[in-house]
Amino acid sequence: MNVRALLDIDLIALESTEKVTMMLDLTAPITDAAKSRPGQAVEVVLDRSGSMSGSVFDSAKESILKLIDRLAPQDSFGLIAFDNEALIVAPLRTMADHDLPVLRTAIRQMQTGGNTDISAGYTLGLRELSRVATDAGATLLLISDGHANSGEKDPGVLAQIATTHAANKVTTSTIGLGTGYDEKILEALAQGGNGAHRFAYTIDEAIGAIAAEVTDLLEKSVVNAVLRFTPAPALTANPRIEILQRLPHYKEGDTYVVQLGDIYAGENRRFVIDIEVPGMPALGLTTIADITLEYLDVAKMEEISVSMPVQVNVVPDDVAKGRLADPIVRAERLILSAQTEKATAIDELRSGKNREASTRLRTTAEQLRREASEIRVTDDRTAESLQIITSEATEMEALARSAEFDDIEYSSKRLNENFSEKSRARKMRNRDENPKTQDEYLN
Repeated sequence: MNVRALLDIDLIALESTEKVTMMLDLTAPITDAAKSRPGQAVEVVLDRSGSMSGSVFDSAKESILKLIDRLAPQDSFGLIAFDNEALIVAPLRTMADHDLPVLRTAIRQMQTGGNTDISAGYTLGLRELSRVATDAGATLLLISDGHANSGEKDPGVLAQIATTHAANKVTTSTIGLGTGYDEKILEALAQGGNGAHRFAYTIDEAIGAIAAEVTDLLEKSVVNAVLRFTPAPALTANPRIEILQRLPHYKEGDTYVVQLGDIYAGENRRFVIDIEVPGMPALGLTTIADITLEYLDVAKMEEISVSMPVQVNVVPDDVAKGRLADPIVRAERLILSAQTEKATAIDELRSGKNREASTRLRTTAEQLRREASEIRVTDDRTAESLQIITSEATEMEALARSAEFDDIEYSSKRLNENFSEKSRARKMRNRDENPKTQDEYLN
């Protein structure tokens, strides 16, 4: 994997407290063809409550049938269906061990009915995955169109369960169908489980979302990436470290341990950490932290560990005044700051304040465009930073239109999906760069 640690500023003034932003830039390697890759495990947990009846459920079943056609003999597949209780439609086993005609018949014969107990389906799916050991990790894909009306309903509790299993190489991804599902629960499961959360408004979107998640699953080249960030002794007395993405993390002594999750082949992910550096008493190159990235390389089936120091150059104050911030790190930091406005807009939409949410998003887009207007393109890096900021501003404007003109259930879910992706540094394939309004879908 290509790993780089970049700072927005690598010159700091002597004896001056400075805030430095570190960006970890990762690009996953391209894996070999499916026939030679290690087996993957996927457990689909499908809502079969009464609200799923009709074309939505039929499309979900057809997507699952297409999923199993793409799996290799060494891959494991299982299917759980849930309403007010959960049942095993297909036990988790390798495709070589499945009776494919029986499996396809079981999928086609599934029927809907009952209430919605998401926790029952989710925990049974996790239990099934715990039975099958796969060196390349596993993915649980939960698909639902409704609100939990029985079982565990606390998003925080479910997120913690997902986080615990993510540490054991089980990724949780979720797809919400239509505008009636509980995005708080589905997004919490994806966040805790280091997976993606997708909103599928139409049947075509649902089919595309399931296909995209399967593609990510089958093309994983990095599993269970973990970042260990250890501040230098000069910083540990009063550490001011902020992990800006919403990623599961904890501390082991002075070390911050951040779960970055799985990365598909060729995917580029960027993670940002703010570091307050106290006044350094001596000039010269200084290490402010050590980082270690640990992950499973799927192609080699080897646990890899890469370590490197994070260093700054302490210089006289007059030299520091002439420094220029790295444009890419600055742009990524700016985009993450904008996500706080999205989070507030989501709360406003859920409270029925669609105009306030729309105004907030438009104002943030205008601020981003002002930042972009100040960038003078002199090389590839400044050109990329301009593209990053402009793209986010365009998305913000589209989301503002949706907040103003669409019904609140639709616009809040579209905004929540976008926030989930951007605030956790995910790169979701097959996602429209310019989110559609509800009218654009209907027309």
